[in-house]
Amino acid sequence: MNQSIEFIADDADSLSIVNISRRTFLKELALGGFVLAAGFPVLTLADEAPKKYGADAMPHGWVDNPLVFVAIADDGTVTIVCHRSEMGQGIRTSLPLVVADELDANWLHVKVAQAPGDEGRFGNQDTDGSRSMRHFFMPMRRVGAA
Repeated sequence: MNQSIEFIADDADSLSIVNISRRTFLKELALGGFVLAAGFPVLTLADEAPKKYGADAMPHGWVDNPLVFVAIADDGTVTIVCHRSEMGQGIRTSLPLVVADELDANWLHVKVAQAPGDEGRFGNQDTDGSRSMRHFFMPMRRVGAA
């Protein structure tokens, strides 16, 4: 079944009717939507500054000062401060494990302490986006190595 669609020509006095099939109409509509969807974001992103990722995008960045994160007692007990909140991702274990691995510390003699909320001292403490290990793996390795 063909559908009739009216098109108005350039001059106001002439009017023509063009018959197109539903399939042709849908193909043209899909093509036009694709062109808009593919081309529009490119035009809007052209004037924006490049997005920052990692520590560059985080307020207060990161701190990799070993005096802030690690304390070693006389009996060999290592206390590692975890500055991120545990919300089910295992970050309270994984970040201290990175430090303990670099220290070559026995995990049986490691204690984990939760840091208070102090971004000036500990750097960014947001726990969002499941990015704690991505952003803090290398800084925590440097803490343990130092």
